[in-house]
Amino acid sequence: MDDIIFGELLGKLLYLSNQKKSSLAKSLGYDISYISKWINSKNLPSSKNANAICREISNFIVNSLTESTSNDIVKYFEIDIKENEDKREYLLNIIEKYLKKSYLSATGNINKGSMLQETYTQERYNSTNYVNPRLRKKFLAEDVIGYVEKNEKLDILICADVFHVPMEDKIALALSNQELNNIERENNLSIKFLTGFKYDKEDVLVNAMVILSMVSSYYKMDFEIYNCDVAHSIGAFIVKNKLSYFGVFRPDGASLLTNISKEKEAVNEFYYSVESLLKSQGNLIYNKKSSIDIIKDTTYMQYIMGHDPRWLIGNINELFMPEDLFLEIAESIFGYDEDIMNKLRKINIFLHNLTYKSGLKVLIYESELNKYISSGELSFFNIPVTLTFKQREKHIRHLEKVFKESTDIDIRIIDGKVVEDFKNEENTSMFLSKDIKLIKMNIQKEKHQYAIATDDDFKNMCDDLFDSMWNIEENLICKDKSYILDRISKAIAYMNIINEKI
Repeated sequence: MDDIIFGELLGKLLYLSNQKKSSLAKSLGYDISYISKWINSKNLPSSKNANAICREISNFIVNSLTESTSNDIVKYFEIDIKENEDKREYLLNIIEKYLKKSYLSATGNINKGSMLQETYTQERYNSTNYVNPRLRKKFLAEDVIGYVEKNEKLDILICADVFHVPMEDKIALALSNQELNNIERENNLSIKFLTGFKYDKEDVLVNAMVILSMVSSYYKMDFEIYNCDVAHSIGAFIVKNKLSYFGVFRPDGASLLTNISKEKEAVNEFYYSVESLLKSQGNLIYNKKSSIDIIKDTTYMQYIMGHDPRWLIGNINELFMPEDLFLEIAESIFGYDEDIMNKLRKINIFLHNLTYKSGLKVLIYESELNKYISSGELSFFNIPVTLTFKQREKHIRHLEKVFKESTDIDIRIIDGKVVEDFKNEENTSMFLSKDIKLIKMNIQKEKHQYAIATDDDFKNMCDDLFDSMWNIEENLICKDKSYILDRISKAIAYMNIINEKI
C-alpha cells in the first residue's frame, strides 16, 4: 500500500466504490480527460491544488459508498474501525491520507520518459488491473448478483479450461449453482460456458463430476456448456454491456494478471470476439428434454433397447419396479394423457422382458436407497412422488427378487461419496448405452428435465466416469452380490419395523 502510486490508487478507489471517471470529473469540475491522465499516470494534479483535490476525491468516494462498497474499501485498506468511531469520518481521513501519500510518491519518482503512452481514447479504455484472485471472485459475484437484483437481463459468456484449473476453482464452478439458483430472477440469466474436453483419465472422477454437477444443477436458467478448445492458462468472464474479466495464470493456478473493465464498448468487443469463437468452434454438449418429451419421442425407449446399458442411480426411480406398481404410479401422474400411458406401457414391457434380462451393469448409492426407505421419495421419470410403506416394500422386494434371479445383472453399491469435495451436492443419475447418454437434472416441482449428451467427447467422459467408478477401490464400492442382497434384505426388515412402530 505504501508504494502505490496516485493514479493506481485513484483507479482502484473508483472501482471499489463502483463509480465512473465521468462522475468524478463532474464532481471536481474537471474535464474527464484530466481524470483519465491522472489514472494512467500521464499527468498529475498541480501541486498548488493537490491537497484540495485529494480532499474532494475522498469526499466524492465516501459520499457514493453503499454498505457493500464501504466494506470493500475497509477490506482494501485493511483497517479496523472501532465501534465508537464515526465510520464515515474515518474513511474520509484514511482515503485523503493515502491519496496525499501516493501523490507525494508519484511526484518524487515520476519519469516521463518511462510513462505508458495512451493508445485508446477515453471512450474506449476504462479498466483497472488487479493481481488478486480473491478480490476478483468477490467482485464478480457481487456485480452479477447486483445486476440480477435490479431485474436486468444478463447475457454471460464464460471461457475457461475447467480441467486444468486448481481444485479450489473446480469446486467453485461446480457449486456456484447454489448461489445462482437462489436468485429469484434467475430467468433473466443466459449463461454460455466454453471449456475444452482434454482431460487426464486419472482425474476423470473429479473432472467429470464438475461437468455433471453443472449439467444437472443449473436447471432454473438458460445455461449451456460448449466443447471448445480454450487455452489452459487463461480465463474470461464477460457480461454483455456490463463488465468483462480476463485472467492469465501460472500452471499452479496462481494469478499473473487480472484485468477487469466496465467500459461498455471494450466489454462488448471482448464479448463478440468470444461469441464468434463459440459459433465457429463450439459444440453444445447436451440438449435438454422434459420427461414428457423423452417418453413421447421414444428417446427413453431407444435407450432401454440399446446395447451395453449401464445405470448410475443417484436417486431411486422408476427402475426395478413390479409391473403393476409401475403402471399404478404412471396412472397417478399421467392418467390424463392416453398417448403417454400407451408409451409407458410399452416401456414397462420392455424393461421386464428385455432390459432386466440383458447384460446390465448397475451402480447405486446406498445412501439413496436408505433415504428412499425412510422417506418414500421417488423420482418417476424425474417427477417427484412419495410412495406409501406398502408401495416401497413392494418395490424393494421386487428389486431383491430381480437381483437374486438374474445372472445377467451385475450390481454394485456405492458406500459414500465418490468425490469427497462434492459431499453437499446431490448424487447425479446417468443412464448410458452405446449410443444414448441420459443425465437426470435435479428434481424440481416445475421442471422435470433430462440432459441428452450430443457431443462425442462428453459422451466419452460419461463412459470414462462410469468405468472409473465401477472399478474404484474396494472400500468405496461393494462388489459382493450376496453381501448386497443381505443389505437389501436388512433394509426391508428395517422398513417393516418402522412401519409397525408408526
